[in-house]
Amino acid sequence: MKRITFILTLFLLSNGVIAQNAPLGKDVLSEFSKKMQSMQNLTASFTFTLENLQENITDSHEGKIIVSGKRYYLKLMGMEVFYDGTTKWQYIEEAKEVTITTPTSLDGGFLDDPTKIFSSYEKDFKSKYIGEKYEKNKQLYEVDLYPIDLKAAYSIIKLTFNKKNLEPETIKYQGKDGNNYIIQVKNFRSNTTPKDDQFTFNPGKKKVETIDLR
Repeated sequence: MKRITFILTLFLLSNGVIAQNAPLGKDVLSEFSKKMQSMQNLTASFTFTLENLQENITDSHEGKIIVSGKRYYLKLMGMEVFYDGTTKWQYIEEAKEVTITTPTSLDGGFLDDPTKIFSSYEKDFKSKYIGEKYEKNKQLYEVDLYPIDLKAAYSIIKLTFNKKNLEPETIKYQGKDGNNYIIQVKNFRSNTTPKDDQFTFNPGKKKVETIDLR
């Protein structure tokens, strides 16, 4: 579940020169932030990778996320998370178990809102423009975000996004515990129209154990 929470943080945030504070970096990040905040809906498929540097372990999983305003749906590592803006369902298919909660602003701040990283970066992070790099036939911008709160569990969030359309390519969370969490965006669409029932859990005919923590 901890990894699932990181995905929401990382998302719903999405070489070559010496890192330095630069006006261009602020302009680039500002334009990226404006585009992400202007999207009412988005759908993305991605590869999520955990790097454990101490144990030299790399573990990758395929995932999918749908965001509509404050609502979201996330599927990853055998778990589906539904949030309709008020209620959150966390369904584990293998266990046939769903946990229901009502998140508040006290439940981890922007961890409960996958898009908040894109609107709060100026308040919560110091940004550093790294530069441009060419990767997989794409010209990318690279920006690093450093948390202002020194007690944060991570030391840096590294973002790369497409220079042409300002869509996210990779988001890397470098943890202080030696674990890195990386999202590689495979497919990104902002013109989707998700159905309302996409963000609520409906067991249908499934026999599901319900843990209601509301």
